[in-house]
Amino acid sequence: MRARGNLSRLAAPLLLVAIVILLAVWRVVLLRSGPDPDSDAYGHHGIARQILVDPRDLSVHWVWLPLFHYAQSLMVLLGGTMETVRYANVAFWATVPIVLFRYMGAAKDVAAFVAAIACALSPIGMQMGTTAQPEALFCLLVLGAVVAMDRARYVASAAMLTSAALLRYEAWAAIAAVAIVLASDAVLARRRRTQRRYAARAWIVVATPIAAIFVWAIARRINDGEWFSFLHQTKEFANDAMKSSGSFGAGIAHVVSDAMYYGVHVARRVFGPALWLAPIGIVRTVRKQGALFVLVFAACLGFITLTWITRSSLGLDRHFVVMLPLYAALIANGAVQVGELVARVWKGWGLAIVNAAMSVAVVWSTWSVLDPWMHEWRGAIEHGWPDREAVGVYLRALPRDATIFCDEATVEIISGLDRHRFDRHWVDEPGGADRIAEAGAREGTVYVATWLRKMRELRDRGAGEIVYRPPGVTEDDTGLAVMRVSRR
Repeated sequence: MRARGNLSRLAAPLLLVAIVILLAVWRVVLLRSGPDPDSDAYGHHGIARQILVDPRDLSVHWVWLPLFHYAQSLMVLLGGTMETVRYANVAFWATVPIVLFRYMGAAKDVAAFVAAIACALSPIGMQMGTTAQPEALFCLLVLGAVVAMDRARYVASAAMLTSAALLRYEAWAAIAAVAIVLASDAVLARRRRTQRRYAARAWIVVATPIAAIFVWAIARRINDGEWFSFLHQTKEFANDAMKSSGSFGAGIAHVVSDAMYYGVHVARRVFGPALWLAPIGIVRTVRKQGALFVLVFAACLGFITLTWITRSSLGLDRHFVVMLPLYAALIANGAVQVGELVARVWKGWGLAIVNAAMSVAVVWSTWSVLDPWMHEWRGAIEHGWPDREAVGVYLRALPRDATIFCDEATVEIISGLDRHRFDRHWVDEPGGADRIAEAGAREGTVYVATWLRKMRELRDRGAGEIVYRPPGVTEDDTGLAVMRVSRR
């Protein structure tokens, strides 16, 4: 009997591990089928390479936080590439559902298994598990910080939340949520004269990431001459790209629609019809997983929602990745809640049978949206970047000692050339044409690989000649091209 009981308890974790491994293999197959389709991933990796050229120039990070770039710089020093980051994300995303499963009670609660499977099957998580973007790692860090804090491992929690706070801005809202939980815990314990849930030293989970943020802000102030310039630049960039400064001036209906964008619309695309179980599972999730778990992830949702309303972000689906553990838990707990209600009303139905049926429904719902998402994603990977690949082929045929001025990270990285060959300064920045012309005069011949529109000043001055255009790029086009600038 004991052996049978042990086998029964092992069935769920073994099945979960098998599913997670199969999904990881699927991601590896996709990864190997073509280059990363996410252009921002190349931007991050290009910054990591540039840090090794001039670590003192903090403006190279632009609007992004620094940790992901520094981590990749170390990896590049050790011989890694952008593909290394993609493989790492395969592992990071495989870890998230397993951590969620353990946190929610493992085999002791059927909701833990359902939540872990729903999270593992999430299409946006699967996609980010094939890119060199930071979302999979960020989700793992935030979840890990919550788990560690609930287990009174405050130093580990502080380390993970600090890392998250230097990775993505959503973690800044999570810090505030932790502070609220700790303050509420202290006040309630004093009023009820009971023992506090969290020790006083738990405030290190708040203090450490805040200190790290201010260190970064001070460093950028010294470098940029302005406080939090990267935040201003983020909003300016997004407002310009979206041609909007927010939805507040567009009427209440528009504001409401934008407020529901991530929490409802994106969530429905990610989880399918099973999303409607989430509201039913709120009470059980708070009771089983605790207020900290719910509030930390809810704070992240509030942050990405507010930035979308104010058009301080581009409203990308991948911003929702950090919310997957919470939504998976809500849906799974909602399914169990419905199962308990059905078993109570129709007593002839066993609870185990109803829970099994609800679990199948949740998994089917998530799988039904996973297939079309991944079909589209596979196409994006396989089609790749034909123009960048064509330019890369041309660059590989150039003399090995020729400097290449290139401010398009996709071209640099897809070319596969040694990182030391490239000058990554913006070609069209003030003084850019002079710098390139001087390099041509000094070195004899240099090359410029970027967009035709960025070569306008060089072309107007007759500083160089276009020597290559990918197929389909015409004289008046704004596509990629290669220019040769030689000593005159």
